[in-house]
Amino acid sequence: MIAKIEVPKNLAGSFKRVSRRIPVGLRKDEELIKTIVAYLQLGGEKLARQAVEAAKQSLELEVAQRKKKAREEALIRAAEARLAAADAESDESEEDFDDDENTDDDV
Repeated sequence: MIAKIEVPKNLAGSFKRVSRRIPVGLRKDEELIKTIVAYLQLGGEKLARQAVEAAKQSLELEVAQRKKKAREEALIRAAEARLAAADAESDESEEDFDDDENTDDDV
């Protein structure tokens, strides 16, 4: 994706240095690449690096949130499975109890 963006020749060196800092997960983000080029034109390499760092932090937060959500969903599924198993056990024990009552009535 980086090859498709036109970078002015005077910014090519700075763009290459900054683009090396872009995480693999964001290298195809066209908006980020355009933003970096704009920041290089407006504020220079330092500003573009700050944009990359901000994007890295956002990506790390998103990954952490996805992991947290997956962990919570796994815990919920495990709790539901435990409840289902407990319900199945209680149903079985109630059936046993019902059998005992029937034998008492017959006596």
